[in-house]
Amino acid sequence: MNRTDRTRYILVASSAVVQGILLGMYVVMRTAYIPLTAVLLVPFVFWLSQEHWGRRLWNLLIGLTLVLALLWGYRIWSYGGAASFPSQSGDLVRVSMAVFILIPYFQCRIASWSWNVPYSDVFFQLCRNLFLLFQASIVIAVFWGLLVTAGLLFDIVGLEAVPRVIFNPVAAVPMTMATIAISISVAIKHPGIDSLGRWLLAVLAWLLPFFSVLSVMFILSLLVSGASGLKSLWNTGQASTLMLFLQFGTIILANAAWLDGSKSAFRTKSIDLLAQVSLLCLPVYSVLCLYSLNLRIGQYGLTPERVQAVFLASVTGVWGLSYAVAVLMGKWPLKIGKVNMWSALIMAGAVILMNTPVLDPLRLSASNQALRLYSGKISPEDFDYLYARFSLGRYGVSLLRGMSEHESGAVREAAISALSDDSADYDHAMRRHIIAQARVYPKGAKLPDGFGAKIAGIWDKRRGILFQGNEPSSPGDIAFVRVNIGRDSVIVFTQDGGAVFGADGKYVGMIAGKFELSELGALKPIASEMSDIDIRGRTYRIITPPKD
Repeated sequence: MNRTDRTRYILVASSAVVQGILLGMYVVMRTAYIPLTAVLLVPFVFWLSQEHWGRRLWNLLIGLTLVLALLWGYRIWSYGGAASFPSQSGDLVRVSMAVFILIPYFQCRIASWSWNVPYSDVFFQLCRNLFLLFQASIVIAVFWGLLVTAGLLFDIVGLEAVPRVIFNPVAAVPMTMATIAISISVAIKHPGIDSLGRWLLAVLAWLLPFFSVLSVMFILSLLVSGASGLKSLWNTGQASTLMLFLQFGTIILANAAWLDGSKSAFRTKSIDLLAQVSLLCLPVYSVLCLYSLNLRIGQYGLTPERVQAVFLASVTGVWGLSYAVAVLMGKWPLKIGKVNMWSALIMAGAVILMNTPVLDPLRLSASNQALRLYSGKISPEDFDYLYARFSLGRYGVSLLRGMSEHESGAVREAAISALSDDSADYDHAMRRHIIAQARVYPKGAKLPDGFGAKIAGIWDKRRGILFQGNEPSSPGDIAFVRVNIGRDSVIVFTQDGGAVFGADGKYVGMIAGKFELSELGALKPIASEMSDIDIRGRTYRIITPPKD
């Protein structure tokens, strides 16, 4: 091993360990102050590009780091007004897509010392990167299979401390990242990875004709079923997700079939034409997907998650429409390279804009929710002030401050209340709100001092004690009954059952059954001690946990 290789392997291993430690800390702390996109992507780009050792590689890594740092810096600023930091998953998905599609161009640029890089080189570099990650995933599966087996053996012999250390995120994640980095480094040294990649592409290509048949059958079934079919599709609540997967699958298989556009995987012209039919279906999926999202947005408004869905639908829509136009103009697959490059640049531009005020999901969501309120689409009582406070960052807080200063009545009071809420996050704030607004029986009764806060804490950590079925999503889904059954107690009811607590918040027992919450005012104990209760002539037993 020469000096350069030794230095490269040391840096690869070191970057993997540092990355693993930071990711392990993120898993434990869930803090936005660890820039997840940079921590995850920069080392991966280094590992995939390590064979292009030299100054140009370092310039690429430094430039990528600076861009990701700027995007992360803006995101931290936009979160700045929130009491808690939302997940970084949306940014990670968008940026990862842009980086992994565009980075092969820069890898080819480094290798060829030219900006005029043939699309065929870029395409096969992208495939190589993906297959390197694919083989790394196989290695990780085997690695963790062995670790789990070893952990079970340590458990059997009484050394439980060893598995606890191994499976702790601060140790487990660095080991995983180091294994990935080493497996990529070893695979790069063996040219067999390219042969395996071409074999997998050839296999995937032959899935496309079958995909075309399924696509046509699906669209024809929608045409035949008409409005009822579309209604059934929307009622699944997953129509957009399913159609996005169909589009992504078609686009991936199309690239596996026609590669860089110089040849087709299908030697029979009829099969080649059948495969192209699936590309003509892509715009139909895009229209249906965007229409489905528009229905959801019209009903519930924009959220950062729905902005992310619109981004994914729009990106796949650009690709799909371009592919379909190329087929109709008789220029397929010759134009596949140009379509892919321009679509990738459009996607990268959208990713950057979504980390600026122009297309920031937080800003768009706050503006849309405010428009729904002020246009009368939703009433002041139905507006989610706590969501704006805890989930829409600086823009949500700014919206609430404007309401508290310029509005009056219920809107102003609710905005002030949301701004003053000291909950740790949105979920806890909503739970406190639901508890505070829920009905308390008998009429005129109040919960014991501090009881609501204790129940909210139990809800956060031990949901199963409180609810046998679905969690309440609004104050109308839960009710409290203050009753004396041997001692001052409170029963927490939902439609699926009840949980009995002492006035001090200590869990006492449960009540099984289905309940009409409006009838709880008629509840009375059958005996003066903890036993049964009566609600309009129906008897329910209080089941107490066994004593130790």
